[in-house]
This record gives sequence, structure tokens and C-alpha cells, in this order.
Amino acid sequence: MQVGQLLIIPLLLLLLGHSLGQLRRTPITRQINQNQTHANVKAEKIVLAAKYFLVDRQSSQTTQVLANGFNLEYTIRLCIGTPPQCFNLQFDTGSSDLWVPSAKCPSTNEACQKHNKYNSSASSSHVEDGKGFSIQYGSGSLTGFLSTDTVDIDGMVIRNQTFAEAVDEPGSAFVNTIFDGIIGMAFGSISGGITTPFDNIIRQGLVKHPVFSVYLRRDGTSQLGGEVIWGGIDRSIYRGCINYVPVSMPAYWQFTANSVKVRDILLCNGCQAIADTGTSLIAVPLRAYKAINKVLNATDAGDGEAFVDCSKLCRLPNVNLNIGGTTYTLTPKDYIYKVQADNNQTLCLSGFTYLQGNLLWILGDIFLGKVYTIFDVGKERIGFAKLKKHSSYRVYASSYVKEPPSYGIDYYSYGDEYSRFFT
Repeated sequence: MQVGQLLIIPLLLLLLGHSLGQLRRTPITRQINQNQTHANVKAEKIVLAAKYFLVDRQSSQTTQVLANGFNLEYTIRLCIGTPPQCFNLQFDTGSSDLWVPSAKCPSTNEACQKHNKYNSSASSSHVEDGKGFSIQYGSGSLTGFLSTDTVDIDGMVIRNQTFAEAVDEPGSAFVNTIFDGIIGMAFGSISGGITTPFDNIIRQGLVKHPVFSVYLRRDGTSQLGGEVIWGGIDRSIYRGCINYVPVSMPAYWQFTANSVKVRDILLCNGCQAIADTGTSLIAVPLRAYKAINKVLNATDAGDGEAFVDCSKLCRLPNVNLNIGGTTYTLTPKDYIYKVQADNNQTLCLSGFTYLQGNLLWILGDIFLGKVYTIFDVGKERIGFAKLKKHSSYRVYASSYVKEPPSYGIDYYSYGDEYSRFFT
């Protein structure tokens, strides 16, 4: 055998091993509300306050403010039962619950009737649980009961997953949403004793490493909204190094941000922040909210809503967040929303909001859409990396391949090689 042939054989084996070890990928669908309204943001704030057990002043108002659904949504497709019943779920790192509408909901539940519903009697793998379930949203509650069944995420089959069947959804909060329910990706300590889907993924050996990473696409009008990558990272998405910081406590994806500055004003120093894919906004403490509004020359309309002059957007400053020694910059294009008022007037709304009682920096898609985020459950840390400019990133076809002993992506290299960036 010639030397050239000897060199080709190991190369082919290497490529084969890499393809077999391909990371599990789930496409994220992006929904852009082309007619963004003031009511969208109000609805989003009420749900955000509910997730963090905060009392929003709007919660005492009628549920009519929820009528238009949410501002910007990212969803993944998930199937439950045998044969599978499929749903579009909001991918939410700011909660730990998995819930879908139930076929047992009453005909008066408009939100339930407009979405896909889980029918336990049609699934041969369903196991009855029956315990009650409730989440408070503004002036109403989402209520239902627990069930257990098989859950399939793009061929990644989770056995005996407990989830909630929603029977009653409050007011009109979820009537016009593109998602049927929610899959929570925060830690199990806030799940009410229910094992979360990702904890079950880890326990059942469906990923080699206890980590998932997320890329949220914000540019353009494509419905391809990015990916969830289960069990590792994709180096083609980011540039430079992954910047890891430890999770402050394994509940929400909470960590310490070194600082946040706008111009020469220090908005926070060593503040606690949360990475939350379930909101588009950035919720900040009251003191920071007032300082931001002053710099932006924004008019505070009350209830954590501030508006700026649309003709002066080019004069607005950048906002710089320093996390783990790396600075991430938000431009006015990132943090200003153009929304429609009730009289069809276009308003420029600041993406920085305030919720009564909130002392955290809750970083939604305004920030997370600018970075590649690694959620490392095993090491209780979160990593951020800057996205490649003009990336040739593409969404891969949904697939699930059982990993061989040799893993395609060297997980440990990004854990050790960049140790100097840990804090």
C-alpha cells in the first residue's frame, strides 16, 4: 500500500468519528411581531414579574392589557407521548417548569382552544400523577395538574418526564402567543420538586456532558431563530474565548456582573444578574432605571416604561456591561423598541424596565441576542462568547445520533484552556 493511501485512511476515520459525535441540535424558531404594540410590552412585564415572584403594579389592573401576547418569542418543538403529540414551546432559562395545554381544559378557555393540547388518553406511555399545579400571572393563575409521559426533543427521548397539563390560563394572556406552553431551563431548585427536563436528560445519559448552549438570532426577518445545542458547544458560532463566571446560586442562571456603565456613569458595581431567554427586556433596579432614563433623556410614563424621542436615536449612548473582565456593548439599535400606541402612533420605547421589588439585572434577549451563551449545569457556571461577525452560521437539520465513546467536541479543552478567564 502506498504512503498516500496510508495517510488517507486515518483521515477518513477521523472524519467519521467526528460526524458520529455530532452535537445534538434543536432549531429555535423566531417570531417577530411585525406590529409591536405597547400592550405587548405590558403583557411581557406581567409574566416577567410572575417568574421572579415580584408584585407588579399592573397586576391589580384588568387582564385586558395582556390581550396582544408577547413582544418577541423564541420557541422549540417538543413532542409528548406515544404516539407523539407535538408542541411549540417557549424556551425559557428564567423558569424551571414544563407545561402544555390540556385536552381537559374547558371550552371557555380561549387560549387552550387556540393551541395544541395534550390528550393523555391518546398516549400509551402516559402515567397519571394528578397533583395540582399553579403559576400566578398578574391578576390570574395558570392552573392544572401533573402528568408523566415520554418527551421527545428532536429524537432525544426523555423517559418518565413529569410536566403540567394546563387547564385554566388567566384572562387573555396566552391567547395570541405563538407558543403552546413553556419549557423551563433553570435549575431544579425552583421547580417545586419536579425533575426538570434537562436534569432527566443528564440522568438518563442522553448527553455526554451536563451543558447546553444557546444562540439567539436577532438580525434579519428569518424565522430561523438560532439553536439549542445539547451537551456541548459549537466553535464556529463565536470568536475569541468563552468567558465563564460562576453561578451565584443554582436556582436561576444568576451570576455577578462586574459593572454596567453608560457614558461615564456607573450603573452597577458587582451587581447580581440573570440570563433569561424568556423575555426580550432588561429589568433593572429602580436606581439604575432612573439613571438610565436621565442619560437617555427618556420620559418615564410610569410602571417601568420610558420613551425617547424617535428623531434622536442616533444621539443615544451605548451601554457597556462588564462580565468576568470582558465588556459587552449594547447600542441604541439593540435596546430601543419601536412600538405602536393605541392611536397607531409610533413610539420609541426603552428596553430597560423596572419591576417593583426587583433588585437584579434580568438580562433578556436584548443582551442574549448579542452573545453565544453556555449554560454549564455540571460546573454551575455560565459562559458568554462574542458572536462571529458575518458568521456563516446555519441551522442544522434536526437529528439525534447516539454518541460513541470518542466525543466529537473536546469539552474539556474549553474548560481548561481558558481557565485564566474564570472568576
